[in-house]
Amino acid sequence: MTVTSQPGNDRVPLRTALTFSYNTAFAKLGVDLGEAEVRRAAAGFGIGTGEALETPLRVSPSALGEIPDDASLAQSSIGQRDVALTPLQAAMIASAVANEGRLMSPYLVSQLQAPDLTVLDKAEPEELSQATTPEVAGQLTQMMRSVVENGTGQAAQIGGVQVAGKTGTAENAEGAQPHAWFIGFAENNGRKVAVSVIIENGGNSGSETTGGRAAAPVARSVMEAVIGSGGG
Repeated sequence: MTVTSQPGNDRVPLRTALTFSYNTAFAKLGVDLGEAEVRRAAAGFGIGTGEALETPLRVSPSALGEIPDDASLAQSSIGQRDVALTPLQAAMIASAVANEGRLMSPYLVSQLQAPDLTVLDKAEPEELSQATTPEVAGQLTQMMRSVVENGTGQAAQIGGVQVAGKTGTAENAEGAQPHAWFIGFAENNGRKVAVSVIIENGGNSGSETTGGRAAAPVARSVMEAVIGSGGG
């Protein structure tokens, strides 16, 4: 699939647009798809439903906000305007892509044990939604790996490990520095991890790779602490 990336109607593969974070491509794609489809896709990942996700953590509601016209839809399609979600929700999106499109309920405690270490209670995996098909999740995984291998997320690379991710730079207030975002996931020797990093006001408004420069190195350190490097 190709998408328009520049005002001059240049077209690039969707993989390239994601790799180098071409906002114009995704703004135009959102307008072409239409508000209903954008809302439907976002809802699959738990975004914009207007209610807190019913999980043990009581995840706060995310939002897409009002979208009165195509200009607002274009802004919303790149995560600006009234789009809002928590770092936990962003990590859930990353994990859903890694999990063949299945969005799972998060939990903090895997099990409760008695003094003799017998298990009193154990958290069981709970699927919240099928956010996308396994085929689309696989395509997204390849695109997100390209982001880390070739694009804006190269600072998240871990030697010997395939890391998938996406950078983000979120404007938040007039005169304030933008927030720096990175979400991603990786697997090594059977150990899996999905992460979300936000550095509030941690960006440079003149940089298109703020998330890659500020948040991606933090994500790399967290992932490497969990799964190690490809060498061990």
